[in-house]
Amino acid sequence: WDVSASMGSASPLPGGSATITPFSSPRMPMRACSELVDTWKNHGQGYYLPSSGTGDDDKRKQHRRHMPGVVHPLLTLSTGHRGNVFHASPVPHTIGKIATCAADGFLRLLDVETSSCSSSSSTRNRSNSNASSSESSTIVLSPEYHENNGESDPMAFRFRSSLMCFSHHFLSANVGLVCSERGLLHFDLRLPPRSQRRGSLIPELSDTCKACFPWRGGRGDGDLNECMESSAYVFAGGSGVEVGLYDLRMTASYAATADQAVQKYRPRALKRKSLSSSVAVSGIDVSKDERELLVSYESDHVYTFPIFDGKDRPTMEDIDGCGMEDDDKPVSELAAYGGHLNRLTFLKMAKYAGPNDEYICTGSDSGHAWIYEKKSSTVVSFMKADNSTCNGIQPHPSLPYFITYGIDSTAKLWRATTPVDKDVDDSDMGRFDYSKTVKYEKSIVCDQWKKARKGKEVDLFDDGEHTDGDEMPFFPDETNEDDNDDPDHFLGVFLRSRLSREAPFIGNDMTNLNSVLAKNYFTCARSVDAGDDGDEPVKSGLSGMKRRVSLIKLRHQSDRLGLAFDSAVPWMFKFKDHLLKQSLNSEDNVGSDKSGAGNSSMVSYGCLADLIPDNPSDWIPFDGLLAVPPRPGGMSLNIKYEGYCLESSEDRSVAPVYRACCPIESEAVEDNSVDDEGGHAIGIDKVDGGASKLSHSIQANEKSMKSPENRCVAYDSSQAWDILYQTVALLKEAGNKALKASLPFLAARRYDKAINYCSLAYLSFPVGPVDFLAEHQYVISKNGGYECRWNELIKTLVMIRLNLAMCFLKQEINDANGAMAQANLSLKELKPFATEKGVVLTGKKLTKKRADEPIKTYNESKALQAKAYFRLGSSQILLKEYDDAVKSFDLCVGSTNEAGMTVDAAVMKKINEAKRRRKEKKEIQRKKFKFMFSSNEKEVDSSKGTTEVGSG
Repeated sequence: WDVSASMGSASPLPGGSATITPFSSPRMPMRACSELVDTWKNHGQGYYLPSSGTGDDDKRKQHRRHMPGVVHPLLTLSTGHRGNVFHASPVPHTIGKIATCAADGFLRLLDVETSSCSSSSSTRNRSNSNASSSESSTIVLSPEYHENNGESDPMAFRFRSSLMCFSHHFLSANVGLVCSERGLLHFDLRLPPRSQRRGSLIPELSDTCKACFPWRGGRGDGDLNECMESSAYVFAGGSGVEVGLYDLRMTASYAATADQAVQKYRPRALKRKSLSSSVAVSGIDVSKDERELLVSYESDHVYTFPIFDGKDRPTMEDIDGCGMEDDDKPVSELAAYGGHLNRLTFLKMAKYAGPNDEYICTGSDSGHAWIYEKKSSTVVSFMKADNSTCNGIQPHPSLPYFITYGIDSTAKLWRATTPVDKDVDDSDMGRFDYSKTVKYEKSIVCDQWKKARKGKEVDLFDDGEHTDGDEMPFFPDETNEDDNDDPDHFLGVFLRSRLSREAPFIGNDMTNLNSVLAKNYFTCARSVDAGDDGDEPVKSGLSGMKRRVSLIKLRHQSDRLGLAFDSAVPWMFKFKDHLLKQSLNSEDNVGSDKSGAGNSSMVSYGCLADLIPDNPSDWIPFDGLLAVPPRPGGMSLNIKYEGYCLESSEDRSVAPVYRACCPIESEAVEDNSVDDEGGHAIGIDKVDGGASKLSHSIQANEKSMKSPENRCVAYDSSQAWDILYQTVALLKEAGNKALKASLPFLAARRYDKAINYCSLAYLSFPVGPVDFLAEHQYVISKNGGYECRWNELIKTLVMIRLNLAMCFLKQEINDANGAMAQANLSLKELKPFATEKGVVLTGKKLTKKRADEPIKTYNESKALQAKAYFRLGSSQILLKEYDDAVKSFDLCVGSTNEAGMTVDAAVMKKINEAKRRRKEKKEIQRKKFKFMFSSNEKEVDSSKGTTEVGSG
């Protein structure tokens, strides 16, 4: 039942397609290889089953054996409905009977034998099926008889549209409940439609009942059908926030004078009255032990609630004594589960899954089925279930199988399994090894530095859960190019599902989880920033959404790299003891320094750089050493129910053996650290070259953060800058080591991550509680976005850009445009310091000058400028811009001389190469021009000769 490993299907035959693992094999559509096809054709009795007769007619009647992994429908049932079928279920204790309800407002009873046709003929005869199907199916409930009194009104029914039936639940073999736009209805299969009970069983849900679930009074271990028949309670919700536990023994007339609800349930984040009309219940489920309630909300997320404080077996006195009074408050949630969006369709279900309800699964607007781990609120399986929108996922009661359904015309069957391919190592160490070779993809901060700062700006002021209307941070790494604009909504999403020809991906699509989360969060942030209260995708507030998204991203990183994860402090990754010992004792690490927490090679398991969160926004706003006050982070558990035994409150982290911090020793690029001599008051100028060796790293400072003494210490911006610089320096050094080890993808990812952390110091964005960035942002804005004080952080940023440009020039990545962009950004950042000796340019347009700058600043900036021109010229050679390349290399030589250094032989070699290629290019162009000119002369001469002959 471990759904976090692999999801999909695999061929049982040799040579078949192996089940795709989420973190240790490449993402690709599942396609049958030629070896599998040949094996299947020759397997057993062959590709076709033999027929009993002879002749051409018998050959055409041969039954084709389908490939493994292909679901072949046995029968197609014609329901007789004239609208979308929302729910179908077998009738208990009755073989061959199926009940269906649909958008046309009918509840129908089908007989498999009389209502079915073969799968091959169903497509041909679909247009003629409605007439016959209405005769083969029996109407149980009809919207024609929806009024409480009087006879039917056919004309009123014909023009009435709000009569849909959403779902139904059987209480016995003949009696059940229907959720509809007429309320919660009662039906009896033994009665005709005219004789069915009229009106809603719950008067306060008479307008709409979206979902319901019968409750058996806590008898979770009893016989299902026996307890259902005696069930007198039902959880139900409609077009509002609250879900109630209702006593069905109360008649409608009695319920009109007394509250029929035994208890009501409502998330704390949805307590605002303004949300009552914009949030609706879309699904309800109850755990196997009858102690927890699960509710999914349209335009919000999924929540769990304790039933009678989680009592194992509440007595009838407990239940009857909990009647809702006027001053009683609804029961608040245990925990929230979210990251997905639920607004395009209105019936997305949420279900418990697993032998002990270890998982919570639901659909989403992105077309994925999300499976959350209940004890950590994180996503452990992420399946692309639909081309547009996945409306739900139905787990098997006992086996690790799931069925997903949505807008497109297919339902899909999934199973949790282990990898079949023997060549795939899906262990923690196997995932880590595979992560080093995964193809690098640029982040938006690295790829579009200006857009991340000046593009779709977001200024947030959230009044959601656990906030006092304070400003929320929005870091550059949270910017997204795609924010679910109108073309992706409503009609467009259905058209894409019909027109898409993309091959389905069968497997756990965890590699795309972070991109979907980033897109969803950016959509919510943009809607809050625009003030669209009625169009917010998540009504419970952006604060809770951000907390859940960051938690899921951090769990994703820990699973990908084989790290230990603690849902209480998710950004505090730790190494697993046995893997760390295995890495330190392996043959690959012979001769390495084992005295620290990380391996000195920086490319094996145990590298401290892997403990740094991939996104600054998932760590810094939640850390008390960097934000004041820090935002609530980790899994959100309701402290009101601390006595309730929740598995999600357990700490699953593994304490590492080694905690020492390895020293930073740059080798790939010379790093001449200098102490700041300007003496400026702002915190960033207190960062020096030794900060990388301080104890203020994300891991080594764990004890300091948790100690009672440190909790009383005032916020220290200088320490926060030290932590930021330590993080950047560590990532730079790890990237250098990966580059030396011929791992350009890994090196590029680490450099990219370092640039994301540097963006906090040099881009403008809402900082929220991260106060140490606010003052520096003000100084940066006064200087046109330039850093005008020479310190270790700006030097490190320039060197990281130049090293990343080196990665881009490698054959594996081959991104000359990206290398040129990084070189140009480096030159821009060096401009204030490398223009004139002893002077730094300042002001909005760098028109002012600040004198008395140490000569050391000019020399160091010129040395880095020379390297930037060298990277620029190298990229221009690859782009065949030889004239520009020669100019860049000449500028490189000039900057080197001005810095008082000797020109390297590699620079002269590149200059000669650029000049040679420029000469070759000009020679080719000259020959082409000469050939074209000579051809034109011959054409002119021939045309003149023709004219003279004609005239003669």
